[in-house]
Amino acid sequence: MFLKFTDSIFKNTNRLAIDRNEWFKEASYILSNYNQLPGDIIKNDVDRQHIERLLAIILQESRNYGDDSISLIVSLMMSVLEIIIRNIKKGSFSEVSPNNTDERITKMLTYINEHIDKPEQLKIENLASTFAMSPTYVSEFFKKQVNMPLREYIIKAKLKLVEIRLLNSNFTLTEIADDLGFTDVSHLSKTFKKYTGKSIREFKKEGEYMLLKRSVCSA
Repeated sequence: MFLKFTDSIFKNTNRLAIDRNEWFKEASYILSNYNQLPGDIIKNDVDRQHIERLLAIILQESRNYGDDSISLIVSLMMSVLEIIIRNIKKGSFSEVSPNNTDERITKMLTYINEHIDKPEQLKIENLASTFAMSPTYVSEFFKKQVNMPLREYIIKAKLKLVEIRLLNSNFTLTEIADDLGFTDVSHLSKTFKKYTGKSIREFKKEGEYMLLKRSVCSA
């Protein structure tokens, strides 16, 4: 069974009080978690049962009631999304060694992903305070654990959200730049070109993710 989140969900604004931007941000959070290990997202048996029941109700409602069930179906789909997000937050990160016993890096990666659109929250000083480290140690700790500089990780995480919005939303470049903490559209464009090797125009024309692509898993 596939659930497709389309604009039609947001069309009936008289009956549904949905914040389209918030919904989109949650969906983007899922798609942009490139650092998740491949495999089944749902690790918890109880959550798996929840999703199976929710999908069964969605399927039954769509077959039996059609348009009369739009409001209920949207609520149920939102519940599915919340369960998926909850499990992603609890999941493992491919950047972290399986033998790593320091839980701080997993918590830090989750925190960064959750606050990627809030530049103030991602400053060294705030991360140091949040994770009880000295400001001088945060960057060193992160690079040692993830094998990537903190600044580069944050930029790439932002650009993955940029990719999603360029291909799947009506956000303007100005809105994207403002929302993700770029100085302006020029700053966004130059950063995007630097890390993807393509201009935003070329990227949209080709219509294929660059940074969001995952490596093929070996059996």
